[in-house]
This record gives sequence, structure tokens and C-alpha cells, in this order.
Amino acid sequence: MIKFFRHIRQQLLTDNKFSKYLLYAFGEIILVVIGILVALSLNNWNQNRIEIKKEINSLKNLSLDLEEQAALLETYIMIESTFYNDGLQILKHHEKHKGFLEIDSILPNLNSLATRNTFNPINTTYKELISTGNIRIIQNETIKRDIIRYYNALDRTTVIITSNNTNLVDGIFNPVLFEQTLFTANSSTLVAMASIQINLESVRELHATSKKIVLDPEKALHLFNVLKFRTNVAAGNMERYEELQKETSELLNTITLELENK
Repeated sequence: MIKFFRHIRQQLLTDNKFSKYLLYAFGEIILVVIGILVALSLNNWNQNRIEIKKEINSLKNLSLDLEEQAALLETYIMIESTFYNDGLQILKHHEKHKGFLEIDSILPNLNSLATRNTFNPINTTYKELISTGNIRIIQNETIKRDIIRYYNALDRTTVIITSNNTNLVDGIFNPVLFEQTLFTANSSTLVAMASIQINLESVRELHATSKKIVLDPEKALHLFNVLKFRTNVAAGNMERYEELQKETSELLNTITLELENK
């Protein structure tokens, strides 16, 4: 093809048809430019198609992460609800008996409150998008901002729950609980301990000592205060999880609609 065009140019020059030669050369340049533009357009179209495919794949992976996070949040809410209800049961017991009498009936609740649940954010896809810079492939700027805002909220929740667990449950509640209830197990547990060769008499003494400690008004007040505090921590965690659950559902719906329109 190139030889064909060269032959035409040479023929025009040989025949002294210079004006036609210029016109032909100009037309040839235009054809070349058109060819380049078409090639660029095809390349851009192909690149855009690849970017859209990556975007759809990323949005699908984000959806899967959000679905997993929603399921975990349901579990977290249930756990914190158990902590909250256990705390309420003990506080109602205290109000009813004007102290921590019949402690055997509330020791299981106390044992429950000594534990705490760690929050695990599901953010694998988001972290990959951020670390690789591929967050840019999400073309809808509103959705992009919503995603970034959501995962910032997820990070804040991680910090808050970790701080509550470390500073409030481990640092404030548990030291008082373990100091003032030396034996946090009910009487029926004593029989089972015979099978692991524990001196039951010593255990019974610890159990009796624990009851005496919580009957002391000053220590009972201290335990009551940290129990109320621990119950409020559970309520706060539950409220945060419920808010995050709502945000998760909203973002998941937004991404689902975006994928349907792709």
C-alpha cells in the first residue's frame, strides 16, 4: 500500500502536476491523521472497557465484603446485647435484694461480663483499592466518597471498640470484679471440680470469702458502680454497631444499584 501511494506521488511529479501533487499529499496526510485518531479512539475505547471491567469487579468484591460485615455486625450486636442484659440482671438483683445477696444466682452473669468481644473489620478489597491507587477506577464520585466515608467509620469503630475493651473492660471493670468476687462460679460447679483433683474444701472457702466480700457495703458500692459502667459500655458498643449496620446496608444498596446500571 505504501509503495502504491509512493508510485502515485512520483508519477505526478514526473508529469509536472505539482498542484495535484500537493493536493494529493495533503489528502494523504489527512488520511494518516484520521488513521491515527481512529487508532487512538479504539485504544481509548479498549482501555475504558478494561477500566469498567475492573470497576465492576471491585464493586462486586466490595459488595461481598459488605455482606460479610453485615453478618458479623449482627453477631456483634447479639453479643453486646447479651452483655447489656447480663448487666441489667445484676443491677436488678442488687435493687431487689438491696445488695449482692444470693450471689450464686448472678455469678454466671458476672462471668459473662468479664469477657469482651473484638471487632474485626472486613476491609480487604478497600485496602487493596487504596494501596494500589485503583480507588480511582470507581467513576461515580458520589459512590467513591460514600465508600471512603464508610471505611473511615469502620476504622473509627475499630479504635473505639479496642479502646473500650482495653481501657474500660480490662482496665477498670475486670480488676474490681476479680478482686471482689474471688470465685466467679456458682455452687453447682464445685462438684465438677472433683474430677480435676481440686481441693473442694479450699474452693468452698474461696466461695464463702467471695460472698463475704460483696456483702461489705463499701465494696458492694464499688462493684455496683463498675457494673453500671460495664453495662453502659455494652450499650454504647451495641449502639455503635447498630449505626454501622445501617451504614453498611445503605452502602450495599447503593453499590448494588450501581452494578445494575453498568
